[in-house]
Amino acid sequence: MPYLSKEDKVKFDLKYKDALSYLAEMDIKELTGHINYMVFKTTKVWTEKNGKKYFVFASIVGTMICCVLEIYRRLVAPYEDKKILENGDVE
Repeated sequence: MPYLSKEDKVKFDLKYKDALSYLAEMDIKELTGHINYMVFKTTKVWTEKNGKKYFVFASIVGTMICCVLEIYRRLVAPYEDKKILENGDVE
């Protein structure tokens, strides 16, 4: 995952503070649709700006895959490891 500099994190968090707060307060059933909309809308605007080319689409899809892997690596895997310790592994 390309980590942002501290300065870029502050700028991003300030610029999108309202959107992040809005999403953080949602029920999970609402959140999934809103995140999907946000990601798709951003992707749509970005492809309209940069052109509908294979490289653009491949870059977006590759980034989304990396996001999924980062979520799994940083959030899901530690949770699963904790549950294995609590409940035992598959035998």
